[in-house]
Amino acid sequence: MSRHRGQHDDFRTQEDWPKLTYRNAELLSKATAQNSAVEIATREQRGLLLVDGHVAMDFPVATGKASHPTPKGGYKIIEKKKDHQSNLYGRIVSGEGQTVVSDADARTDAVPSGGWFIGAPMPYWMRLTQTGVGMHVGYIPGRPASHGCIRLKKDAAVELFRILPLGAPVTVDDMAPSLGGAVDEERAHSDSRASG
Repeated sequence: MSRHRGQHDDFRTQEDWPKLTYRNAELLSKATAQNSAVEIATREQRGLLLVDGHVAMDFPVATGKASHPTPKGGYKIIEKKKDHQSNLYGRIVSGEGQTVVSDADARTDAVPSGGWFIGAPMPYWMRLTQTGVGMHVGYIPGRPASHGCIRLKKDAAVELFRILPLGAPVTVDDMAPSLGGAVDEERAHSDSRASG
């Protein structure tokens, strides 16, 4: 077992590791556009930044809830935008500026006369699909909760945004391929049942 793998395995033995972010400073200092990739494990609600195939970061995420699952597959970052707003999800306000629909879908919720739609903020946006799925800063409740995007804590998003170029590979699957699957199978299964 490599020294890097041992450090990462040690991190995952901590009692509250699912809420924490693991960083390997040595690997992060070597991260380049050419040697970095991301894996998203929907079952664990975790993301991994890989540098030369080793885990440089292991961080909590919130992927799509059952009604809006994050699509699995291999992607590349096709757009990066530090300040981005959703054109599909957000809130609708009245002409007086009061929120009338707090979890609005621009395709189905009507905007009252004089009102307007305000897209949900998605800072540090890294687009993966033409249909609006990407990685961005958002609320991480410890379970699937988004409309399909991969939400990140701000510190992780800032770091990924800095390191990952357009074209960087991102793999989304039930379990992280580089780890041979979920390290903590029991927690992973209980999380997926709870999100039902």
